[in-house]
Amino acid sequence: MTMKPWNVRVMRHGQAVHVGQVAESTETLARCAALSRYGLSEDEAEEVERGHAGSRGAAIFPDEEFDVSPAT
Repeated sequence: MTMKPWNVRVMRHGQAVHVGQVAESTETLARCAALSRYGLSEDEAEEVERGHAGSRGAAIFPDEEFDVSPAT
């Protein structure tokens, strides 16, 4: 199967925020790749929140919904 780029977005404060891209052959695999690359555990998320006063940056936090879509 051919690899293609996928955009990764999270929903924050009611808006979609682009966090990056992954390359995979299917949407399901792209979702897995997005979690592998950008997903944080609960402990990591707490550490980031403490250290950056709420700045979430390019990450998928445990309490966030995310999606992937083909990059064009």
